[in-house]
Amino acid sequence: MIANPSGVETLQVEWQGVIRMRERIQHLVLSTFAFDISRSPAFGDVLYNLPFLLAFDVLKQALLQAWAAGLIPGSGQRLADLIENSKSSLPWMDWDGLHAAVKRRNEVVQDGKLYGDAQCLEDISAIEAQLAAWAVIEAV
Repeated sequence: MIANPSGVETLQVEWQGVIRMRERIQHLVLSTFAFDISRSPAFGDVLYNLPFLLAFDVLKQALLQAWAAGLIPGSGQRLADLIENSKSSLPWMDWDGLHAAVKRRNEVVQDGKLYGDAQCLEDISAIEAQLAAWAVIEAV
């Protein structure tokens, strides 16, 4: 999908940052709160919104590179515009699911809403699967 090798390499490095942050938060929540990692307390939920936002940033950067390469029509460079404009021009695994996830991301960014750990981790996994399907990152 992305023709520029250095662009792909940058995205891969940024995605590794998402992975490291997600793992550190899981460890922090487990060690600090001594709870089951599959269900964190409210404060732990807040923390998961950080890698959630980073994951969307990597997705946006991938879409911007596709847009710059002429693979996405339109002029909008906001994440919501890129998702909408690429619906029929890129191969999506679950466009509807990621479109809904972008709405959640916008609620976090624009309204300060925070999502729980399960929702954040689900959306991060969906982005990860999509980036792997586009060969931006290695399949997990």
